[in-house]
Amino acid sequence: MNCANLLEDMGFICAPRNDGALRLWSPFTFEDGEHLGVFVEPSGQGQWLVTDHADALMHASALGANLSKARLARVRDRLGEVQLSDGGALRLVSSQDGLPNAVTAVLNAAIVISHAERDWLPKTQEERFNTLVGKELKTVAGSHLLEKVAVTGVSGHQIEFPFAVNNPETGLQYIQTVACGDERLDWGDVYKAGGKMLDLKSAGAEDDQRIVIVEDQPGDEDLGKAITLLSYTAMVLLYSHRAQWLPRFGLAI
Repeated sequence: MNCANLLEDMGFICAPRNDGALRLWSPFTFEDGEHLGVFVEPSGQGQWLVTDHADALMHASALGANLSKARLARVRDRLGEVQLSDGGALRLVSSQDGLPNAVTAVLNAAIVISHAERDWLPKTQEERFNTLVGKELKTVAGSHLLEKVAVTGVSGHQIEFPFAVNNPETGLQYIQTVACGDERLDWGDVYKAGGKMLDLKSAGAEDDQRIVIVEDQPGDEDLGKAITLLSYTAMVLLYSHRAQWLPRFGLAI
């Protein structure tokens, strides 16, 4: 099997990989211009595996899509003979003669996901960033991670936080996020986070219970000012440094 044999009359870009496998890039793209592609790999006894190695779903996830079980179930219902593995990979086994049809089928399945991606994406920057933060916290906090947690502030009003981590030793750790808008922080989110944390601090919450996670972008001249403002009422954690602070929430069993 080589690129010329497989791609005759198909017009795709192809590159050989190890162990006789091929990497194909189609002319079809996601909305951001990234090309949809598949891998063709020998699977023994003259059979070939055509798969995207979860590229389509990883593309959606990287943009902050919520890949719920219900959404994935609806996708599976539309894939025909193509399988969607538990790990998110599109897969179809084919004979060599059937490879062009198998490649087309898997690419069609990837296109189905690319179209669904539009509806899966968060509708605001805040929702998008909350989705990303929630996934990271869930991996380390597990069932100790709570979402949309309300608490009464000193003002007497209910304050809602997107996340809280229930730490048996320190109690609830309330987490507010601040998303980045068009290449810089949204100051509306900064002031909202500062107000919530001030209310929570006045109500008696300890220092390690008040946490703000900031989406920092290189070159954002407002970042330092925002950190200074927020640090008066909360512990400020930068999202780009999450490898350093995520272990503090390591309660998953």
